[in-house]
Amino acid sequence: MGCVTSFLILAHVLPPLSGKLELKEDNLDSGISSGIIGGIAAVIIGTIITKMAKKKTTNGELRHGLFILILAIACLAFSLFAAWAYFYDEDVHVKTSELIAVLGLFFGFGIAAFACFAEYFKVRGKFDSEQIEFYTPWTGHKKERWNDLVSAKFNASMYWYTFQFKSGKKIRLSSYLSGHGEVLNLVKERGFEF
Repeated sequence: MGCVTSFLILAHVLPPLSGKLELKEDNLDSGISSGIIGGIAAVIIGTIITKMAKKKTTNGELRHGLFILILAIACLAFSLFAAWAYFYDEDVHVKTSELIAVLGLFFGFGIAAFACFAEYFKVRGKFDSEQIEFYTPWTGHKKERWNDLVSAKFNASMYWYTFQFKSGKKIRLSSYLSGHGEVLNLVKERGFEF
């Protein structure tokens, strides 16, 4: 799962947890409202960033832009804030609901921060009209020729493109990678549609 997908999940799940878990009408309404607003904001920001990444010309390189680094830093900051709340907020040790919320925020945003930092610093690729070479910490190094491409699909829920080759290997390119638009043009020239 990519770091942006992790962040989108956090934007939908954690805002209701960050309030008090008592089922009073005011708390429930604010939790739902903040979850909806956070989800809408994440979708709008994600759409803008993917369109910018698609248009960016990188001359055969695939890499993440600053958005992923900023997202990683923001997630780390939220995680550290939750750690601070654990040590300095008296309610955390008195109310179980506060403890659950703080731990959920700490681990949720901590995992998202780790995934985003890994994506930003480790995911790299190169391509030309003959082949693609791609590395992620999740699936390792892959090098394939475009002549061996069997299928090309877009996964809308994960925001990535999956390219399957004769060898059985799959390369998944995130929509957030700068340069993925150039890859899509190469693939479309070969007769594949998304």
